[in-house]
Amino acid sequence: MIAQSPLGPQSPHVGMRAYDEADREMFRGRGRETRDVAMMWASNRLVVLHGGAGVGKTSLLCAGTVPLLRGEGAHVLPIAHMAYRPAFPVAALADHDPFRLAVLASWYTRASPVHVSEVTIGTFLRRQRRMDGFDRQPPMLGAIDGAEVMLRRSGRRERHRRSFLDELATAMHELPDLHLLLVVRDDALGEAVEFAARLGQEPPATYALEPLTPEAAYEVVEPLGLTGRSGETAAGALVHELRTVRAGSGVQTTSRVQPVLLQLATGRLWEHLAGDSGIAAERLRAEVNLALKDFCAHNLSTIAADHSLPAATLYSWFRSMFGGPQGRAGVPAARSREDVPSAVVDAVQDSHLIRARVRDGGLYYELLHPRLGEPLGQIGDAAIPIRRPGPSARLRQAHRALADGDLELARRHAEAAVRGCSERNLRDLAVMTAFLGDIAYERGDADRAVARYRDAAAIFEAVPDNAAVGWLLTGIGRILLEDDPVEAVRQLRAAAGRLPHELSVQTALGRALGRAGRTRAARAVFEDVLGRDGANREALIAKRTLSGTA
Repeated sequence: MIAQSPLGPQSPHVGMRAYDEADREMFRGRGRETRDVAMMWASNRLVVLHGGAGVGKTSLLCAGTVPLLRGEGAHVLPIAHMAYRPAFPVAALADHDPFRLAVLASWYTRASPVHVSEVTIGTFLRRQRRMDGFDRQPPMLGAIDGAEVMLRRSGRRERHRRSFLDELATAMHELPDLHLLLVVRDDALGEAVEFAARLGQEPPATYALEPLTPEAAYEVVEPLGLTGRSGETAAGALVHELRTVRAGSGVQTTSRVQPVLLQLATGRLWEHLAGDSGIAAERLRAEVNLALKDFCAHNLSTIAADHSLPAATLYSWFRSMFGGPQGRAGVPAARSREDVPSAVVDAVQDSHLIRARVRDGGLYYELLHPRLGEPLGQIGDAAIPIRRPGPSARLRQAHRALADGDLELARRHAEAAVRGCSERNLRDLAVMTAFLGDIAYERGDADRAVARYRDAAAIFEAVPDNAAVGWLLTGIGRILLEDDPVEAVRQLRAAAGRLPHELSVQTALGRALGRAGRTRAARAVFEDVLGRDGANREALIAKRTLSGTA
């Protein structure tokens, strides 16, 4: 039996999300990796941090490396996430590059998305970089998490992706103090190394993040405060259980522990056994199996619902594909996609059920960890109730789906976020409604985009947030520029009344006036804008176009 000592009121783990900078005091087991990545990033122009799904790359960066470097006085930008979306109507932007917007708006959260969208990465960074007081530029450390999104073909966004990579390469050449860290999964390492050649950084410094050693896993679990009758620890027993693989009549012990499985098991012990006086080894095994079984079943049920598949179909596919020895040896990627769409396989990896490996030049998928095999065999075919996250988390899922190019899934997540949002929380409701307008805009559905933006503007009016209403009116006006310039003029005049100093709004108004045949008024607007900013690209082009048609 393993007895449990009294527990404090606060759980020593963060649940199933990644650790962030606020969790740095709870982040354990990665001391060596934290120092290694910090040293590499500070001393190399380009570093590629890679590892499998669920291995803890984001946690290492957010709760380990970044706080360490900041504590030493380094100039570390906030971590950029490729799925990041500022709360701003994208239709209001004259030039919307989703890759540039995601990175620069992450690095400089207080910067206006309008200003981010108007200049190149290099120009923007030169404006922002600071002096350290010794008449030299300190290294500017910038990280991009989930960088595989920008390294792989992007369908309808391919033109923007290529333009963004060109800008990033130019910025690296123009700014010798910029140190870039790209965070990718193992299967995107090849693309990252290839991109390094464009940056003049071939071969790049690379760091492979592996699952936890038993000693590191013990360090993570030890704060649970579990002790045994003869002095042994439940932390040690739990770590051993997560390394124990039972297949048929044989038992094997793996050399590493997957962090995501450790978080799962730790969370269940904390939630269900905190008041127990002792934990038998048999019960520990059962509790771990229950945690892992629920993890597998819930994620598969959620993926099935998201992709309109019967849960039983997805369960059967997953068991047949990854439940036997082939799940440990690796399934060729092409074979894994024979019976389900590629988006489903990607979602299964995103849910930390499988991981990708490149072997002999080919891509394979394997079970995240062999320890999942035992509970996987206990899953039936019946769907289980899905526990959806709250509105804010659901909105982040919508952002991720949009970044992945799945507009329909993004819409469904965003609509669910709106339905789940309390009417008392007007600002969040307005942001979510405006994002539905963004999705419609990116789908090319102008009528729905305008309707969603109008709804969001009405909510922001009640907040009240005058500037937010102004930008939504700007988005509506820009959408209507081509097909209804007269109405566009009305909307943009109203926007300009709320945002009188925003040259982007004035320029859009000038364009609408020109489209409506009011060339003299349009020219006056452009001259006013250029009088305040002679390099305003949109105004220069619009004035030149107007002169050619006048």
